Amino acid sequence: MASITQQIPNFLGGVSTQPDDQKSPGQVREIINGYLDPTFGLVKRNGFEWKANLGSNTATTYANGHWFYYRFDSTEAFIGVLKNQTVKMWNVNTGAEKAIANQTGQAYLNGNMNDFHVVSRLDQILIVNKTITVTTAGTTPGSSFTTVDNVTNLPAASSNSGAYYKVSNTSAAEDDYYVKSDGTTWVEAAQPGISLGYSASSLPHRIRRDSSGNFTFEVCPYASRTVGDLITNPNASFTGKKISHLFFSNNRFGMLSDEHVVMSQPNDVFNFFAVSAQIQSDADPIDLACVSLRPVKLSAAIPVTQGVVLFSRQQQFILSSDTGVLTPSQSVIKSISNYEIDESIPPVDNGTSIVFVNKTVDYCRTLGMVTQGQNSNPLFFDIGKQVTQYIPNTVDALFSNTQNSFIGLYDQDSRRAYFYRNHTEGQEILMRGWYSWEMPGDVQFMDTDNDNMFAVTKQGTQLTLLTSQLNTIPTGTQVSSGTIKDSNPSFDFIADPKATSNYSTGKRYVNNETRIYIPFEIINSLTPIAVQDAASGSSFSGFFQNCTTGTDSEGSYFAIPGKDLSDLDWLVGYKLNFKVDMPFIYFMRQNMPDISAYLSIHRIKFSLGLSAMCSFKITPTNQPEVVLNATTIKTNMYKYDRVPINDLVVFTVPIIQRNTGYELQIFSDTPYIVSLSSAQWEGKYSNKNYRRV
Repeated sequence: MASITQQIPNFLGGVSTQPDDQKSPGQVREIINGYLDPTFGLVKRNGFEWKANLGSNTATTYANGHWFYYRFDSTEAFIGVLKNQTVKMWNVNTGAEKAIANQTGQAYLNGNMNDFHVVSRLDQILIVNKTITVTTAGTTPGSSFTTVDNVTNLPAASSNSGAYYKVSNTSAAEDDYYVKSDGTTWVEAAQPGISLGYSASSLPHRIRRDSSGNFTFEVCPYASRTVGDLITNPNASFTGKKISHLFFSNNRFGMLSDEHVVMSQPNDVFNFFAVSAQIQSDADPIDLACVSLRPVKLSAAIPVTQGVVLFSRQQQFILSSDTGVLTPSQSVIKSISNYEIDESIPPVDNGTSIVFVNKTVDYCRTLGMVTQGQNSNPLFFDIGKQVTQYIPNTVDALFSNTQNSFIGLYDQDSRRAYFYRNHTEGQEILMRGWYSWEMPGDVQFMDTDNDNMFAVTKQGTQLTLLTSQLNTIPTGTQVSSGTIKDSNPSFDFIADPKATSNYSTGKRYVNNETRIYIPFEIINSLTPIAVQDAASGSSFSGFFQNCTTGTDSEGSYFAIPGKDLSDLDWLVGYKLNFKVDMPFIYFMRQNMPDISAYLSIHRIKFSLGLSAMCSFKITPTNQPEVVLNATTIKTNMYKYDRVPINDLVVFTVPIIQRNTGYELQIFSDTPYIVSLSSAQWEGKYSNKNYRRV
C-alpha cells in the first residue's frame, strides 16, 4: 500500500448535512460556537458580555414579545420590546432602561411577537399593529355648497366669505372640485360634510425622540383631507383593512395592506391625500394593487435600486418606474417570481442580495434573491441547500449583517442560533458556510450593528441583555498586555464582581473559599468560571478556575475553594463549548472521493492560528473515547503575566484507524480563542488492484 498525504486547505466550508463522501474539503458535520473568518479561519466565537438584567420576572412579562433595535447615532442605541400594552427600551451600551412618556396602558400595543412591525427613520420609531383595522374619523368643514358649471360662474369671493362652491365642469364626477372663499379669493377646498381623514389611533404610531433625547410614545400627525371628494381624492386603500408592513423609499412612507401598496407624499410622510383635485401631481400619494391569478396578501417590502421588492406568501413583485423615481403616474407593479415564503419572518437585505425563508414539515429552507436590471427577473439561489434539515422549522426570526455578509436565524424557545456567512471578491465567492451558536439562554432577540452584536436571552424568569464584538481577534499587543477583556475572551456572561452592601469589591474569603458575587442569576445548566484579569502587581493573569455556586446574605456568588484569592481581580461568567465534528476522510482524486479503496488514517496534523489549549476527542468504533489536549504554550517559555495564547502551532493527532472506523471532534471550553487554519492527513492507501479510469 502506498503512503499518501492530502491537505485540507481550510475549514471555511462550514457545516454540510450531505454524506461525508460528498462533502467538499473544508466542510464538517457540525460547528457549535464557531465563526467563519476569511483571515483567521474557523475560530471559536467571542463571548457575550453581561450588560443588564432587564427587570425581575421579565421572562414571563415579555414572553413572545416583539423586540426591535433602534440606533440614533454612534453613541446612542437601544433595544426595545412591545408587549402587554407597553413599550420598553434599554441602552445597549449601559444596560440602563430609557424612560418613555406614555409607555404603558396603550391599547395599540396589545399583541405578540408576530403582531407588530417596526421601522425607524431619523428620530422616529414607527410601529404598526397588524391586528388593527384602519378607520376614518371626523368630517370636513362646512355643511352645504352651491354648484356652478365652471369657474367663470363663480360669484365674487369678497362678498361670499366662507361660502363653498362645487365646480362641476362636465357631467363626469372625476373632474369636480370644490372651492371656498377666504374673503379675498377662491381657494381649493374639500367637499363639506364628508370624511375628514383617518383615525390616528388606528394607524401606525411612533416613538419620537426630541432634541433633548427624551422619548414619547404617541399617535402620528396624519394629514386630513383638504381638497376634493371621495372620488377625486379618495381614502387610501388601507381604509377598512389591516396594515401588515411599513417601509421608506424615495422619501415616501409606505404601507402594505392586503394586495395594496400605499405610499405617502414625498417629504410629507404622514400625508396620504392628494395635493389637488384639479390635476394629478408627482407629489401625490401612490396607491397601487398587485394583480395576480393567485390570492395576494403582501407581507413585506424591501427597497432596492430598481424600486421596491414586494413579498406575498406565494409570489413576489416589484414596484418600479422607468425613470427610477416613484410617482403616481409612472409607477407600476410587476410579478417577478413565484417562491413561497414564511409570512411571519420578514425577508432581510444582506447588502447585494435579499434573503428569505420558507418552512417545510421538518426543516427551514433559506433562499437568496439578487435583483437584476429594470426589466429583468431576479436571480435566486438556495443558500441552505448544503444544510438541508439542519435548520429546524421552529425558527421565528431572521436578521442580517451587511458589513460582515452573514445572516442569522433563531427561535425564542431555543438556545441555538444558526448563521450563514459568505465572502466574495468581485464575482468570485471565496468563502461560504453555515455554523451555529449555543447561547447561554433561550434567544429572545438578536441583532447586529456593524461589528457589534446584541442579544436578549432568557434564563428561568430573568431576561438579560448581552453584547459581543465581531471580528475582534486579539492582537499581539492585547495578548502580551495580559488584559483578559481586551483579548475578547471566549466565555459568556462576562462581568465584573457585583458590589454588595458589605463588600464594595464584590469579593470575600469565608469558609475556606473565595466568594465572588455575581450580578446575574445562577444558571444551573451552565458551568461557572472565574478568570483572573490583569491588575497592578499581578503576575498570574489568565488563570481560570471552575467554580461552585451558592447564595448567602450578600447575594448569589461563584466560589473558588482553597486559599484566599479575594485580593486578585476577577471576571466571572459561564463556559461556552466550541465543538467541531469532523467527517470521515476520503482520498480525493481530481476532486472525486475514492469510496471503494482501502484507506487507513495514521495521523492528522492540524495547523492552529492564534489559539489557546484545545482538545481532540477520538472515538474508535466500539472503543472508549481518547482525549488529546493540544497546548499552544511551550514549556519554560510562558510568562505568567500574559494571556495563554500562541500563534502558528501544528498539533499532530494520532488516529491509526480505517478512515470510516472512528469519530473525531475538536473541542474547547477554556475562556480563550481557538483558531483552526488547515489540516493535513497521512495514511496508507490501496486501490485494491483496480485501476481508476
